[in-house]
Amino acid sequence: MSNLQILSNSIRTFENLYSLTDLHQASGSESKHKPSNFIRLDTTKDLVQEIEKDSNTKAVKVIRGTHGGTYACEELVLAYATWISPKFHLVVLRAFLAMHRNEPKQLALPEPEKKFTFEFTEHELQQLSWSWFALLRCTEMCRVLEPALRQIGSSYAATVRDLGREYAYSIRQSHHTLSRITEQFQADQITNWRVLRHLRNYDPKKIGFQLDIL
Repeated sequence: MSNLQILSNSIRTFENLYSLTDLHQASGSESKHKPSNFIRLDTTKDLVQEIEKDSNTKAVKVIRGTHGGTYACEELVLAYATWISPKFHLVVLRAFLAMHRNEPKQLALPEPEKKFTFEFTEHELQQLSWSWFALLRCTEMCRVLEPALRQIGSSYAATVRDLGREYAYSIRQSHHTLSRITEQFQADQITNWRVLRHLRNYDPKKIGFQLDIL
């Protein structure tokens, strides 16, 4: 028995190889994550070949019988955990580090981000969208004004420059959220939903101005 513990599951070993079967159980035992599916991948076969060529030892073994299973070297175990999910990979990586430091301890998956449910009226959604548009327009206007303020030596130049750049991340994140919660509505030039034209045309990856304010 090894000192490797994954989410309260002790991982069996065989000739310095670790049980992928036990890891599969620790990860939640989903059928799509069976070790056999991982072993059949071409990328896994290539990795096994490289490991065995480099170390001259077996990287994976399948043991038959009631207490058998698929056993793999540490590098392959980490690759298997990565294939399952980034979160599980982090748990397994930390468990190996703790074991190598002789500090075995229970490691839990990171807590999922909390979710909340709210009710909005159509008018409230419109106001949120217009607030986003107002912030975008103000930041772009600051970027237009900054060169002129700097040229005349205005003390506001630095503040305007910061305002024109500081909120770019907030605008991108808010755009993602607002696009999701307003997807059922259509842009309408007659109503307050005309703001959706700007929301839908906004490109988070674009560098430069996105509104015709010059």
